[in-house]
Amino acid sequence: MYTIQRILGEDLLLNYQVIKTKLEKALEYSDGERSAPQIILNSISQPQIYQIWQIFHDGKGVALGSTRVVQYEGFRALHIITLAGETDGDLSEWSAIFEEEMKEQPIDMLELTGRRGFVKQLEEAGWTERYTTMRKLIKEKPNGE
Repeated sequence: MYTIQRILGEDLLLNYQVIKTKLEKALEYSDGERSAPQIILNSISQPQIYQIWQIFHDGKGVALGSTRVVQYEGFRALHIITLAGETDGDLSEWSAIFEEEMKEQPIDMLELTGRRGFVKQLEEAGWTERYTTMRKLIKEKPNGE
């Protein structure tokens, strides 16, 4: 069974090196938008916006993720910045657990940015696709859309 638990305040400092190492592993696939120390510092100084989560399988820590709250014009999303660890193909299970936990929060949807590969037509025109963002609505919009 999987559980997901937020790492707060002092625990971020006490486990700084382990958290930093796991975040750096996930950030290897980014273009340097963030660094592990920045994510940790933001999670301490702005916990209402940035968070770090530990994923457990049968009580054993198997992965670590970081998120930030993004206020768009028409909705609020929880953006998954990084996710690193052993998935064992259970990412959809993690997603369902996390989605259920977030339904009580003032979040309208989850979003995740990750790599997808190149899009041939844009590549031929000189573009490089670096990320793909996926979203999952977790609350109905007020007007029922």
